Amino acid sequence: MLMKVMALFLLVVASYGVNAQCSAPTGLSTSGITATAATARWSPVSGATSYDIEIKPASSSDWTPYFYGTTGLQCIFTSGIQSSTTYDWRVRTNCPSGSSNYSQTQFTTGAIGSCIPPVGLSTSGITSSAATVSWSPVSGAFGYSIQFKPTFSGTWLFAYDLTYSTSETIYGLSAATTYDWRVWSNCSLVEASSPNSGQFTTSGSTPPPTSCPGPYDLSTNGTTSGAAAILLNTDVKGKVSPKNDIDHYQFTISSGGTITVGLTTLPANYDLAVLNSIGTQIGISKNKGSKNESISLTVSAGTYYAKVFPVGTANSATSCYTLKVQTGTAAKTMAIATPENVYQDFAINLFPNPAGDQLNVLVEGVDKNAEIKVYNLMGKLVMQRQSSNLLTQLDISKFPAGIYLLNVNNGKEIKAAKFIKQ
Repeated sequence: MLMKVMALFLLVVASYGVNAQCSAPTGLSTSGITATAATARWSPVSGATSYDIEIKPASSSDWTPYFYGTTGLQCIFTSGIQSSTTYDWRVRTNCPSGSSNYSQTQFTTGAIGSCIPPVGLSTSGITSSAATVSWSPVSGAFGYSIQFKPTFSGTWLFAYDLTYSTSETIYGLSAATTYDWRVWSNCSLVEASSPNSGQFTTSGSTPPPTSCPGPYDLSTNGTTSGAAAILLNTDVKGKVSPKNDIDHYQFTISSGGTITVGLTTLPANYDLAVLNSIGTQIGISKNKGSKNESISLTVSAGTYYAKVFPVGTANSATSCYTLKVQTGTAAKTMAIATPENVYQDFAINLFPNPAGDQLNVLVEGVDKNAEIKVYNLMGKLVMQRQSSNLLTQLDISKFPAGIYLLNVNNGKEIKAAKFIKQ
């Protein structure tokens, strides 16, 4: 009997010793605090298998589980976070023998508008057709958006709808042209800053695009190999002179969709065609006389050419035509799926969002395999799938808590949407 009591005593002592090794986390800190988001961090605990995080408004006595079983050392609070509110959050360690006590700390969210715009804007590596824009990182921002335009233009163009970097290169610019550019911070799915703006001038001695002919009407553009790369959604001036002159212009679409290529201010009878990257005609407009020409197409991502050519001996040494490649649902960069830009033939929907262990991806308008890619906030590819189903279920149980970007490529265009892993 005495031996049984001693064995039981030793078992209790041994169990207590194992449990005592499961220490509560230390080094708690909260950063990236904005009006609707904050990032919680803690130091690693030896022997930990995972961690549990809970949160509550400081005025409440009820804790809400935010994420249980994470193996990471941070948790991004976004779901249900309100502005100008003090929150308590706590974390405990899970060990093979059990769980530790909670460690607790507190933070206060900012007011609406606390997602600040980037500062320290600079431009480098300026050439006749490209420039690299940079800015300082913003605390609380998970990504940035960049737009640019020629100073004389009233239309902003997206260079990057979402980038995780603080430096990007803008391509396809015109020589000797002054450009405005602007960048803003994205601090959560619903919180963005106002933009900050910069300006630069490309090198070269090409005349401005408003001249006749403009800088894109090169002497070499009689063939596609000598065509200049033009900006989308921008007027391009050119001449057909002398007779039999043919002009080619190159443009690039990196997110497929609809485009309209138009030819206006014709001084004579000119026709218009659109060619694909290997020079095959995919659209043509042949109105009589000096009537406007227009071609509407649905295109995939790639390089294309607009071809302006005369009928018979039509030409003009004094007057220019105006060519414009207008994007509809197509774009130069990938667009984030929102109610404003999701169109009927190809659409994606993610649910639940925020998600736990499983994310449902509903893809409409795809009749063959679609490629699904998931990226984390650092831009690293963390999952890739092929699916031809209307509904695809992704196992994200091993993802650390945070914000992710999901891309769906149907072979013609790319759609993307953000989701939160709790």
